[in-house]
Amino acid sequence: MDLLNRTDIQTLAASGGDGMHVSLFIPTHRYGGEVQGDQLQWKNLVSAVDALLTDEMRRSELDALLAPARELQNDSMAWQHMSDGLAMFLSPQGHHTYRIQASLPLLATAGDHFVTGPLMRLLSGDAHFLLMAISQGQVRLMDGSRHTVRQIELDDVPTSMSDVVEPDGRSAPMARALTGGRGGRAVFYGHGGGDDDAKKEDLVRFLREVAAGMRDILAGQTAPLILVGLEQNVSAYRDLNGYANVLDEAVLRNPDDLSAEELHRLAWPIVEARLRADRTALIDRFRSLTGSGKVSDDLAVITEAAAQGRVDTLFIRSDPWCWEEVVAPSDTPVVRLGADERFVVCEAVDRAAVDTLANGGTVHATSREVSAEAGVAAILRF
Repeated sequence: MDLLNRTDIQTLAASGGDGMHVSLFIPTHRYGGEVQGDQLQWKNLVSAVDALLTDEMRRSELDALLAPARELQNDSMAWQHMSDGLAMFLSPQGHHTYRIQASLPLLATAGDHFVTGPLMRLLSGDAHFLLMAISQGQVRLMDGSRHTVRQIELDDVPTSMSDVVEPDGRSAPMARALTGGRGGRAVFYGHGGGDDDAKKEDLVRFLREVAAGMRDILAGQTAPLILVGLEQNVSAYRDLNGYANVLDEAVLRNPDDLSAEELHRLAWPIVEARLRADRTALIDRFRSLTGSGKVSDDLAVITEAAAQGRVDTLFIRSDPWCWEEVVAPSDTPVVRLGADERFVVCEAVDRAAVDTLANGGTVHATSREVSAEAGVAAILRF
């Protein structure tokens, strides 16, 4: 699973420059007969981009640009390990591919910059969350959506007590210099030998290492994180945690024997309640400020305010996405940026989202209607 954060999206959005930039998005399936259909849909999307650009670029340059997309197109094994959406970004400087735990529109764009608007749902908190299962024998981090969770690889993070502490209390080979974290409340975890104080110190040493590694992985993330584990382990980790968006509520169960499906079933009701409350509070705030000059649903006003750093919170309607509204369901939207009048509004909405993020604002891509008059709305700083 590929864990994107706002820094990744900002980097993609800022990577305009020399050469053609192609953005590709499709919804995908995790398993079943639809997987082959996804692979065919990808092939058709890449072919449509080829047809769009064939008169603009030399054949050798176009083939080089699209080569990573065609390589994926023919990799049947890769299509067996997808998520809810797939995004690829191609330019002469390189390419980036992301399997995304959020629905994406079917869309291809080509121009002097990447399109990142369809990724904004990952930052909005509308149905996206993180889950961390903690025990002395196994630590798992998962990326979650309304329907499922998928495990994230933790290459440089200790995932069990034995990675940090030997049975005799010595530091294990994986242990590294401890950095960051607040001094935690010691909690007994219990393994053979040694007195209680030593066992408590071992647990704190282990969880401090975990917290330090998680800070690197979660840097730039804004999604809520729910903890799953026995009360003593969850409590100890909270004292060492450096991530700002950990939920106060937790699932107090031993997670070792829980599958991904069971973890999702236990965590989602807690996460959903929090997401719904946060979203409702923001929408209520927008409506309470109507007439004050601190809100707008006028796209021209919003794009100017975003460029000036005046947008605090931007709401984008994501069901359907702007890019999906202006074409028939049977059509494949392949857009030459700046040259197709049908998508001028969509490009402006994306630009407002990028500028909002760049200036420290928050973007919410949501299916909830914020303004009856427009697909975009904003709370302004001033």
